[in-house]
Amino acid sequence: MRAWSAIALAAAMLAGACAGAMAAPKSTTQYKYYPISGGSAAELYIAMMKRGPHVNGDQAYASTTATQTLDGRFIRASTCRLHDINLNFQFTIRLPKLASTEGLSKTTRERWEAFSQFLRKHEETHRSIWLACAADFEKRAMAVKAATCEAADAEIARLADQARIACNKKHDAFDAAEQKRVAKHPFVKLVLAPQKKQTAALAAEKPAKKKRKSIF
Repeated sequence: MRAWSAIALAAAMLAGACAGAMAAPKSTTQYKYYPISGGSAAELYIAMMKRGPHVNGDQAYASTTATQTLDGRFIRASTCRLHDINLNFQFTIRLPKLASTEGLSKTTRERWEAFSQFLRKHEETHRSIWLACAADFEKRAMAVKAATCEAADAEIARLADQARIACNKKHDAFDAAEQKRVAKHPFVKLVLAPQKKQTAALAAEKPAKKKRKSIF
């Protein structure tokens, strides 16, 4: 789960400067937790649905948002290119946290703990995807050369848009693949178990339909 803010390059013109270097994207991460409580796996799940973050308008268990700052300097000789670039991410990862384990069975506590770790790893993978995309963008931006610095700046802005679109696709593909793992997670199975029993009981209570003889 994630959000991506627009990238803008603040550039200063240099003439005759020495060759620069590309620094790896830097980042800081802040973890924020929302409390949940309940006496069963189903109640914990309902609490997540009530208190959890919204991502693109949809309810989510957890989320990762990112803001970034980008600055760099141009060097102008026969062509214009970047002298250096600095991209810094500020991540906020929002996760559920049990307010109390009172009333929960040992099985529910253990499966919840595993699910909690699963969610954290999932969101941290989104962070890794962002940083990999950023590193690729920096490499491409540093390779840009143009007749004017205005043209170089425009090309870098185009690459930034391209990187954002490509990175969002990677996030979407990762989330799609993770949905299958979520459905099979022991905690989610514990949540769904009572519903399956109820559905089976209701099906057993329904009278069997009599087969109708064909009139043809």
